[in-house]
Amino acid sequence: MKSRIALALSILSTAAILFFTLRHGDNDLTHGWSYSLTSGDAALAELIQNLILFIPLGVSLTLARVLPGRVVAIGALLSFSVEFAQQYIPGRDPGVGDIVSNTISTALGVLLVVAAPIWLWAPPRRSAWQARLAALVAVLVWYGTGAMLQQTFPPRPYRIVPTPNSPKFRHYKGEVLKVTTGERTLEVRAVAAPYPPDRTSPLIVVLSLDDVRVLLLSADGPDLTLRYDMPAVHWTLEQPDLRLRNGMKPVAPGDTFTATFTAASRDDPSLCLRVNATERCHVGYSIGDGWKLIYYPEGRPPWMLGLINTLWIFGCVVGVGFWAARGRRDEAAAKEAAAKEAAATGVGGLLAMGLVIAGLLMVPLLTGLKPTPVYEWFGALSGMAAGYLVARRSIVDH
Repeated sequence: MKSRIALALSILSTAAILFFTLRHGDNDLTHGWSYSLTSGDAALAELIQNLILFIPLGVSLTLARVLPGRVVAIGALLSFSVEFAQQYIPGRDPGVGDIVSNTISTALGVLLVVAAPIWLWAPPRRSAWQARLAALVAVLVWYGTGAMLQQTFPPRPYRIVPTPNSPKFRHYKGEVLKVTTGERTLEVRAVAAPYPPDRTSPLIVVLSLDDVRVLLLSADGPDLTLRYDMPAVHWTLEQPDLRLRNGMKPVAPGDTFTATFTAASRDDPSLCLRVNATERCHVGYSIGDGWKLIYYPEGRPPWMLGLINTLWIFGCVVGVGFWAARGRRDEAAAKEAAAKEAAATGVGGLLAMGLVIAGLLMVPLLTGLKPTPVYEWFGALSGMAAGYLVARRSIVDH
């Protein structure tokens, strides 16, 4: 039965790989082979994507009792087949580096299963330490999210380019009439395009003398979007945008409209976006947006992005609850001397959970992120609870 489930998971993993790798890219160009490990504006993000993508395949095939060497060979062959097919898919970039990364990813999946008795079913004392380490890693990931998403300001002076042409974005078909700048505001008066753009189409871009993109104000379908210079760009991670949902919806083709970006103050990182009378303030990022630095699907509905944020936080802390529970497993049955050690490991698990709670509260204050929203709190608490219950169930079964 378990082998059948593992085989079904292997099929699902393969289907997911084909779905993400054989789709039409962002443009209509076809590319030749690349022989570098990674390249481009989001090179590190793409490398991480490739390292993550094949891990489920390696895990599921190993659970299906396929020999480790064969699992790695299957991952390498599947990756080569995908990259070969990408030669004929517009907007895709076949590369030898992707094959290497995907093969390593498959091997990591194998290693996770083979080494599971060591790291997953650790004894109580080590489980308590692993709970604390998992909590610390989660908080560091959240802190890194805030650090990567902070707005940075390249050296002045800046220059403003209206409706720029860029291979990464669509060209906006409307006309910018006037740009007004203030200490913390930027206002663009423009004539709307004949039709809403189906992808991010910049109204203006603000560039430094070194052509670093300081700020990008764009239309994307019914939304007004904002991108600004941040450390994530220089680390070649993805650059998620901020959106005024349906801000452009009341603007008809050919209408004259005013789009405004306002920073609240130097001490307040929140932003305001406005199109005519439609305004949204306190726009910003939260700790759950960390996954967007690796992969950012533009234009997805808010409920979907919120759900992924919740699952991201869930995944960050599920190990905390799991190892906290295993750290307490012998407390009831141990003798007096061992009971003291078991109690100490139980306290260690509680400390790990406390560190997670502190991170949810303090990281936004330290990094300028938005306060952790309710659904991300739910992801954290349910993640620790789920890990705890799974561990307790496994202890009872054994």
